[in-house]
Amino acid sequence: MNRKSLLEQLKKRRVIRATLIYIALLWVALQAADLLAGAEMLSEQLVRWLILVGVAGLPVTVLASWFLESPWKERRWTAVVGDLVIIIAIMVAAALFAWQQWFTSFTRPTMAVLKIEATDTREESEDLAAHLARRFRTALATRPELRVIELSSSLHAELAGQPLSVKAATLGADYLLAGTVAQNDSEVRLNVQLYSADGSLLHSETFEDSLLDQAQLQNRVFANFWPYLPLPDNGLATVRNLVASCKYPNDRDAVLAIAAVDNGDETIDLAPFIAGFEDAGMLQLAQSRLLFDHLTHTPAARRPVLQPIAMQHLAAAELLCPELPDVGRLRFRHTLDGRGDETLLLRYPSSAELYREAANQNSEAHRANAFAEEARRLDPLGDW
Repeated sequence: MNRKSLLEQLKKRRVIRATLIYIALLWVALQAADLLAGAEMLSEQLVRWLILVGVAGLPVTVLASWFLESPWKERRWTAVVGDLVIIIAIMVAAALFAWQQWFTSFTRPTMAVLKIEATDTREESEDLAAHLARRFRTALATRPELRVIELSSSLHAELAGQPLSVKAATLGADYLLAGTVAQNDSEVRLNVQLYSADGSLLHSETFEDSLLDQAQLQNRVFANFWPYLPLPDNGLATVRNLVASCKYPNDRDAVLAIAAVDNGDETIDLAPFIAGFEDAGMLQLAQSRLLFDHLTHTPAARRPVLQPIAMQHLAAAELLCPELPDVGRLRFRHTLDGRGDETLLLRYPSSAELYREAANQNSEAHRANAFAEEARRLDPLGDW
């Protein structure tokens, strides 16, 4: 059979038409699956199986078109419908692909939460400022549409004294959140500014609230600044619920003890506060973090004693604040649970350490490189 007769047979048996229709429909299906996976409505594993089945089905379609009698034979209107299916499928697939590219770039801006400056030199004010910066970053990092730079990079000494535009360029950030805080007895005055990458001020607002009601304060900040970020409305409700669900103790010294632990002070004794506020999730989390920090420089003989106590406080924090990212990250860092499990990246999309671990655990070079690159974006000034 020469080339000309083979082409005529392919046309006669409608093999080319069936193949084009199959490819077009498969393209549409894969684009839709990719979008749904990006929205966390489908798992990546299911998408991989869809790709595998789709590729395997192509030779089956070609062989079936060659050996089976075509239902379009001698039916011109069916052939026209087939042509329309191909054209429409390609147009839909192209539209989905274009929308996906726009959607991805639109919903994955990068934000850096810069140091919140205390307006006085009191140590407790410095601790509170550092704690608020950490809390803002943690809450924002729960949204998969937003990439949030690690706090270690945002507060890096290399950024000190630099113009905002230079800080944004160094961190690769599209937005910068900064502010100042002052406290007078039990009252907190917080001024927050949101800047674009070029240093332009997008929004600034001052908030005053009780030191003991930080959840309400943070909710007010998010509610006022959310409209200035390219994020969906339902994301605001998620962040507000997350912040409000984790109780702060109704005690000024306990709140400042939490702030000091967040700031790395290992001399704080949280035991009396835990005894009085067992239902305060932030205290349980702070106690767990403090014990885990002690483990890093504790003699090996004592570690089996401290580790279970730290895990008990972490379990209590997880019960009280089930969606708080710090809980899952502490559990990941100090246990073997979930190592190499890429589903953790969906729960904590702004955790550089998770991406580093995924890169180290992944045997596929291109995926490992992609994970490592994302870790660098999230922690550009980290110790690599």
